[in-house]
Amino acid sequence: MNSPELNNAFVDNIADLEAVAKRIQMLGEPIDAAINKITSDWADENGWSGQFDDDSWLLAPSGTGWYNPAAEDESGAYFEWANFEDQEEDNFYVTQLCQAGQDKLGLRFTQDLLGRAKWKKIFPELAELVTETGFLLEERNRGFFLPVKINPTVLAEGVGDDDLEAGLHQYRETLDQLARAKPVFDRLIARIKELAE
Repeated sequence: MNSPELNNAFVDNIADLEAVAKRIQMLGEPIDAAINKITSDWADENGWSGQFDDDSWLLAPSGTGWYNPAAEDESGAYFEWANFEDQEEDNFYVTQLCQAGQDKLGLRFTQDLLGRAKWKKIFPELAELVTETGFLLEERNRGFFLPVKINPTVLAEGVGDDDLEAGLHQYRETLDQLARAKPVFDRLIARIKELAE
């Protein structure tokens, strides 16, 4: 929608808007680092393993069929940090985390035991197992996705108090939800392994 008055206001305030955009962009880095630290601490407390940095982000519980970084065989299932349906329309990481735009960030179940064709065939059956866990179904990706939604008011308080972990406490709640869903994903992995043999 074209609005000459709004466009005029934007141009009149372009320097301020540029400064705001730069600050919001810069805020993404410490928030991302805080998420990685929260995840690492939570994984240690709950006996999960993973890697949480820009190069590789994965989280896995212990157990049969799950990725184990100590094993020589690097196969196995895990959860990765991802965008829902790989959509990245929003300009800022903070916007995505708060679901204040179009995108959703969260945790996607990833497995390498079944090839794409077999996965697509069994996906509807597996989706029935996952329905009560809070995971969303990614129709295009044929995946299972647990969204993270941070309350912007709570995050703003954490930013203002220089306590990002407090501002991101809803993310820790999402990790706890993930732990509660583990038995369902254990059953899902067992079914996948049956088909992979």
